[in-house]
Amino acid sequence: MSMFSNFKQQINFFVSVLLCFITLAQSNSLSKPEVSHRSHRVRSGVALGGLGTGSIELRKDGNFYNWSIFNNYPSGTGSILDLPIKPFSNDHNSFLFFLVRYKEAGKQPKIKLLQHSDGIDQGGLLNESPIYYFPWLTPIETIEYHANFPFVKMTFSDNEMPFMISLETFSPFIPHNPDDSSIPVVYFNFSITSKTDTPLEVEIIATQRNLVAFDKGKKFFKTEIQKKDGYTFFKHDVGGVPTDHNTYGHMGLGAFGEQDVSYYTGWAHRHPFMEKLLTSSKLANIDDTKNRNKTAPDGTQIAFTGDDNNQILKSSIAITKTVVSGKPVKADFFMSWYFPNAYGAVNGKRNKKKNTLLPGDKGYEIALKQTNIVGRYYENNFKNVEQVNSYVTKNKKSLYQRTKQFTNDFYESSVEPFILNQVNSQLNTLVTSSQYDKSGRFAIQEGMTANQAWGPFATTDVSLYGSVMTLSLFPELQKSMMKAHKVLQTEKGEINHGLGFDLGKNKNGTFGVYERVDLAPNYIQLVLRDYLYTNDTSYLREMWPSVKLSIDYVLKELDKDGDEMPDMHGIMCSYDNFPMYGLSSYIVSQWIAALKMAAIAAKDMGEESLSKTYEKIANNGIDLIDSQLWNGQYYRLSNDYLGEKGKDEGCLTDQLFGQWVAHQAGLGRLFEEQKIKSSLQTILDYSFIEETYLRNCTWPEHKLFYPMHDTNLWVDQANTPWTGVELAFAAFLIREGMIDQGKNIIQAVDNRYRKAGLYWDHQEFGGHYYRPMSAWSVIDALSGFNIVKNQYTFDPKTKENTFTYFFSANTGTGQFLKEKGKLKLICKQGSLTLSSLKLPSELLPKLNTAKISTSTNQKINGKWNKYKHDDSEFLIIEFKDNIQLKPADFIVIE
Repeated sequence: MSMFSNFKQQINFFVSVLLCFITLAQSNSLSKPEVSHRSHRVRSGVALGGLGTGSIELRKDGNFYNWSIFNNYPSGTGSILDLPIKPFSNDHNSFLFFLVRYKEAGKQPKIKLLQHSDGIDQGGLLNESPIYYFPWLTPIETIEYHANFPFVKMTFSDNEMPFMISLETFSPFIPHNPDDSSIPVVYFNFSITSKTDTPLEVEIIATQRNLVAFDKGKKFFKTEIQKKDGYTFFKHDVGGVPTDHNTYGHMGLGAFGEQDVSYYTGWAHRHPFMEKLLTSSKLANIDDTKNRNKTAPDGTQIAFTGDDNNQILKSSIAITKTVVSGKPVKADFFMSWYFPNAYGAVNGKRNKKKNTLLPGDKGYEIALKQTNIVGRYYENNFKNVEQVNSYVTKNKKSLYQRTKQFTNDFYESSVEPFILNQVNSQLNTLVTSSQYDKSGRFAIQEGMTANQAWGPFATTDVSLYGSVMTLSLFPELQKSMMKAHKVLQTEKGEINHGLGFDLGKNKNGTFGVYERVDLAPNYIQLVLRDYLYTNDTSYLREMWPSVKLSIDYVLKELDKDGDEMPDMHGIMCSYDNFPMYGLSSYIVSQWIAALKMAAIAAKDMGEESLSKTYEKIANNGIDLIDSQLWNGQYYRLSNDYLGEKGKDEGCLTDQLFGQWVAHQAGLGRLFEEQKIKSSLQTILDYSFIEETYLRNCTWPEHKLFYPMHDTNLWVDQANTPWTGVELAFAAFLIREGMIDQGKNIIQAVDNRYRKAGLYWDHQEFGGHYYRPMSAWSVIDALSGFNIVKNQYTFDPKTKENTFTYFFSANTGTGQFLKEKGKLKLICKQGSLTLSSLKLPSELLPKLNTAKISTSTNQKINGKWNKYKHDDSEFLIIEFKDNIQLKPADFIVIE
């Protein structure tokens, strides 16, 4: 029995070995597995364009997405850019793309496409079988994408290619200079570096599709070659279209240089364009546009008689260079456009059956009702695309240097790179979502996806978060937005939720939420925060009557129980999917901040009695929020203490949002420090979920997940994070000395969006959301920067002996730094005006020997005095005469 068993074991062993060999042989015959990683997704990128000019979005695959330069929806009121294309075609790839042709001595020329595509087509050149038709044209092997708004740097490399190409592209973005930040232009600066000792012939070709009046089938194409000193430009135009049509205008590409520039305009099909490109190191300098058009019997061009899916015209411009080892060669292009027919619009409600506008009708659909032309701000500086070109070519160096200086200054900082990058990513929304019309009105769209506008412009509640970035970088634009709201204020003082595409028109409500208790306090805080920051007394005089009217409106219309506090009775604030009743910490903390600022403004307006009244109501509000909302750990969501709903123990992340605003406005603490910090810590304990996201609200009995079972709620806002709230809360933590906790929140946001591939497109109510622009408050929180009526305060949140912080003030940018025992405040761009300077006493331990001077030898009339603020000791010097600093000027304290 044992012998048999042993023999059986041997047989089993040999069988198992044989199976192993068979399996190994099979595995060797199979292909190796390919791995798909989430980082391979191409979902967002930097927007190239100016403030209110429309933009194009460059992503890491080298393609340009989300074209919005044509006044097209969702950025404008024109048609959506939805061209008839073949199924599964990456048609956007053909709008703008770059090729590089190169030839090594003794070898056939090759062409590389400087982009990747998931489709079978390449650069819009082919819709089928490119690997068969053009085996010598292949996509570049590797693209390295590095983005710091407004710059994108891409490095293109390929094992077949004996050189490398890098591209730096940007549009001008210069804080405190809205004119130069609203130019309809994108620069493309290429650099070619050889990897061989043999001279190379390299040609970079830029191609653009004519999309002028893209939504009009009845048109014919026009192309004009413009040769100027130092550059060649082709202008795309069309005929047969009304010149006031919203998508009518001009667009084109330019190349810097003279003898090395060539062009081939007006082509559509791959033949003979590709053959000509392959056989010659320069384009043919021909315009073939007439062959894209239909002609009358007499030979004149005529418009197409109807929609024609083959209405395609492309033009190419190239720069040819000889490249030798050790000498990088430059090849620079630019794209410009001019589409002035931006129409305003308001929301109408169209009855589907009768096709009439019937507000309140149940059988309606939302439609854009186009109004008058509001235009583009850039029309004030340029009358046509030729004037744009003249300016951007003559001032290329200056525009680049000033834009680059802002980016360099911002990143020359002691702040951790992940924080700087997260704040920098939110600057993108200023371009993707901005409306800047000819009259100078400016606003940000609340949210936007590729095919839909989400919410109004300049939404009051969301602006209170996001506009801190606009105020810091372009204060005049922020004030213009508030002036637009002032015009639309109702007679009794109510403030509208948001503005339409025509910024002089109202677009109120969100999904039926029209009665919003927070809008008037939002408006008051915004106007007065902006006044304190800019010290613009004329602005205060203009806005003051509307501020007082808003306060009266709250007291007369929104205070239902006579306690002089606005009352909630359902879903009626920015958190528009879960209800609050009675006294709400979110609303009342804002109302207190509004009244505290109003007390300051009233005094500045000479209304002492009114100032005392506002101060008294604010202080009563502080007593009420402490007595009715404080539960020993945090301020509860709401308390209907004179009604039937009673207490709601929800722990809202934004429960002390008014305190965040107060920190922005330099008011200091409105509430007791111990209660503030206890609330902040409880929020972290309840709602910072596994350090991946900070949800909006947690109830003690539902710490894991709040059960959302009501199908009428359009979105779950309690269990989800709002990025703008997270970043504002992080800044709040840092202001309160909870620095590491604040940084952890920012790191969680940064990680989450990088993993999602949406780093440049933060989501909430649509994408490119306005609220996360609150990120700028983090920059100010880390340096402890405030500016109140030209009084500068710095309170750096660091224990390091040396540091550098970037800041943006009301008229310019600067740096505050400590090195070699000296404190310096340096003006970087624009100008700085200081009436006084306030610093924490620990920065000046030897006050009796501290000396203050300026690089311009301005006389310092003033002395240091001690100042108590939020239980901390500061030193303040008030200047008898304001200190004026221009770029490179500085104040030094040693």
